[in-house]
Amino acid sequence: MGKIHPAAFIEPFSIFWWQCIIMVILIITIVVRAPLHFKKIEPKTYANFIALFFGINYLVENYYVYSTGYWNITQNLPFHLCSISYFLCIATLINYRQWLAECLYYWGLAGGIQSLLTPEFTVGMEGYNFYAYFIDHGGMLLVIIYMIVHLKFVPRPKSWLWVLGYTQLVAIGVGIINYVVGANYMYLSAKPEVSNPLVIGEWPYYILVLEIVALIHFWILYLPFAKKNKQAIKAPLSS
Repeated sequence: MGKIHPAAFIEPFSIFWWQCIIMVILIITIVVRAPLHFKKIEPKTYANFIALFFGINYLVENYYVYSTGYWNITQNLPFHLCSISYFLCIATLINYRQWLAECLYYWGLAGGIQSLLTPEFTVGMEGYNFYAYFIDHGGMLLVIIYMIVHLKFVPRPKSWLWVLGYTQLVAIGVGIINYVVGANYMYLSAKPEVSNPLVIGEWPYYILVLEIVALIHFWILYLPFAKKNKQAIKAPLSS
């Protein structure tokens, strides 16, 4: 087993934090808008290229951590919700499925935004680890925006409740893995070290708070599509 690397942080709303966030927003905008300005870009091929890039990034990221002697099963297995969402990004780009896209939308958007607002580098921010963190979390936002703009993604009614249910099943599975390997994936064993106002109380009470926070987050994320779904349901009746 590799050494355990202490977590590193970027102070939210510091100058460096703003520089990172602005760069992430700029790159997401360029990548998502490219097919709108360059008609020769074929959307499916473009999506496969992004998925390939994400796959290569994951391999390079893990190889880099391994080469520095810090790869270990308690920190580097893909069982954080953001890591699961990252693989959903690849799967959705290669072979779009509505229910997978819905999981990615709620998990990736809630987790990606929180991770960028309060960055916690669990394996440090040296070398490639720094860039991989923003590729991983900014990449989720990129794919979500991409599937809304180019794949016409719309979450179905009550999808936010279904995904909340899926979250419980995932949490049970990850909790078992945590128990077996002594890890803290999905922060089910101990609260994250980063200062986040949404993490309230000690174990296990902060998990109950996060469940409520997740419910509110998912509901809010569905609201922009609620009116569109109502119109779609009423349309056949009025025609």
